[in-house]
Amino acid sequence: MENSKYIDLKEMILKELSVLEDSLDGSKDTSKIVELDQQLIGRLSRMDSIRDKEMTKANIGRRIQKKSQLIEALARLKEADFGFCIDCGEEIDIRRIRINPIVRKCFSCMQD
Repeated sequence: MENSKYIDLKEMILKELSVLEDSLDGSKDTSKIVELDQQLIGRLSRMDSIRDKEMTKANIGRRIQKKSQLIEALARLKEADFGFCIDCGEEIDIRRIRINPIVRKCFSCMQD
């Protein structure tokens, strides 16, 4: 059963997942192969286009990773040990969890 103090966290995670889904759906077209007319654009423009495409692919990869981390956090929310550090077992500050619900370590253990 979910801890009552994390109920609003579930809504926040679901909302963030929805935004990520929309963002990923919108970026499908931008990750396709770029066809460039060699006669119309110069070498630097081609390099810029290739760099932009690679940056877009990396950005999509980060969003996909974030999505899977949020899904994991949503599943862990149902567990009794959600909100406790995986290293020391101490409770993680609720403010820290609200800022980043995927954290699994307390501030002290994260710095070690």
